[in-house]
Amino acid sequence: MVSNKTGIGQHYWSLFQQGCCYLFPLMRWTSAVALIVMMLLTVLDVLGRYLLGTPILGGSELTGFMLLVLVMLMLPLLVFKDDQIRVDLLTDAISPAFAKWVERVYSLGLSIGCIYLAMSVHKLAARADRKQLVTEYLEIPASWAMYAIAFCLLLSAFAFLFRGICSTATLDSHVESLEGERHD
Repeated sequence: MVSNKTGIGQHYWSLFQQGCCYLFPLMRWTSAVALIVMMLLTVLDVLGRYLLGTPILGGSELTGFMLLVLVMLMLPLLVFKDDQIRVDLLTDAISPAFAKWVERVYSLGLSIGCIYLAMSVHKLAARADRKQLVTEYLEIPASWAMYAIAFCLLLSAFAFLFRGICSTATLDSHVESLEGERHD
C-alpha cells in the first residue's frame, strides 16, 4: 500500500528499480571485471614494452574495448540510481514546484538526446557491419562495440524518460528537505 506522503510516482519508481535488481549486479560485475582486466593488461603491456621490448599485440585495442564496456555499462546504472553529479546553483532561488518541472524537462531532454545518439550510433554500426570493418590487430568486428554503445544509450534514454515521467517520485524527498530548510 502506498501512502499519500510518498505519492504514486514514488511507488512506480521503486517497483521499477526492484524490477532491475537482476540487471544492476550483472552490469556492475561486468564493469568491475573489465576494469580489473584493463588494469592488468595495461601493467603487462607496459612491463612487456620496457622489460622485453615488445608490447602485447592488440593490447591497446583490448584496453579501448574494456574502457568502452566500463563507461557505457555504467551510464545506464548511474541514471537508474540517480548518481550523476549535479550542481544546484538555482535551487534556493526557485520554488520547489518549479524545480520539479525543471527536473522533468531536463530528464526528457536528456532522454531525447540519448535516443538520437543511439540511433546515430546504430546507423554507424549497420554501416560498419555492411562494410565488415574490423580492428587493426585482433580483427574484432567494430560493429559489435557500436551495437553495445547503442544498446546502453537506449537503456539510459529509457531511464531518463522514466525519471522524467516519474520526476515527482524522485524529487519528493528532496523538495520536502528544501521546504524544511526554508521554513527554519
